[in-house]
Parts: sequence; structure tokens; C-alpha cells
Amino acid sequence: MKSFLAVVVVLAVFASIEAALDRAQSLALAKKCAMKTGAKENPEELLDKQLIPETREGKCMFACVLKEKGLMKNGKVDGKAISDFFEKTYSDDPEKLEQAAAAVGKCSTLDVSGKDECEVAVAYAKCGKAEGFRLE
Repeated sequence: MKSFLAVVVVLAVFASIEAALDRAQSLALAKKCAMKTGAKENPEELLDKQLIPETREGKCMFACVLKEKGLMKNGKVDGKAISDFFEKTYSDDPEKLEQAAAAVGKCSTLDVSGKDECEVAVAYAKCGKAEGFRLE
């Protein structure tokens, strides 16, 4: 029983460390993209408060993050890459994975014709947020 409890504690610690690393990586990437695009928004505040930027530069920061993560190519969100990302992210949570698949299906129907990559990134971020996903 003690060894089982030890394994559970170790797994919980690793999960916490992984979550902290994911947050640190996401934050570092957002900061890099903020510098690259000249965004004035604070990436940490956007992440913590789940805000979507309103400025042109802030919207382009979102597009930069999506491109850097391989989720946007040629000004378009890559549905296959996003599905793969969710499968990896929620591989241990079938309920969340099912919710993600439903969100991808719904958001994939967005009409983003005539929008540039910055507006496209924000449109999908808004859709994902409306579907209950945290911006990470």
C-alpha cells in the first residue's frame, strides 16, 4: 500500500512539474512573439486572465504563437495539427479529448474568408474559449 501511495505522489509531482513546464514554455513563446510583433499586451496577464488581445500587434502575437507551435500554416489553422495536439495533450483524459474533438469540429466551420492570419488566429481563439478551452 505504501509503494502504491508513493507512486501516486510521484506521478502527481511529475504532472505538476509538467504543467509548470508547459506554462513556462507557453509563456516564453508568447513573450518571444510579443517582442517579434511589437505587442504591448502582457503575455502573462493574457494567459492568467484568459484574455484575447484587441490590438493588431496582440492579435498577430496569437498568430505567431500558433505558427511557432505548428498549429497554423500559410495563414490558416491546421486542423490536423490541432487534432494531433489535443490527442497528445488529453491522451489521459478521454472526456476532455471528446470535448476537444467536438470543439475542433465546431470551430472548423468558422468563416474566416477575407481575414489575415492575425484575425484568423483570434477568431479561432475566441471559438475555442467559447467552447470552454483555456488559452495555453
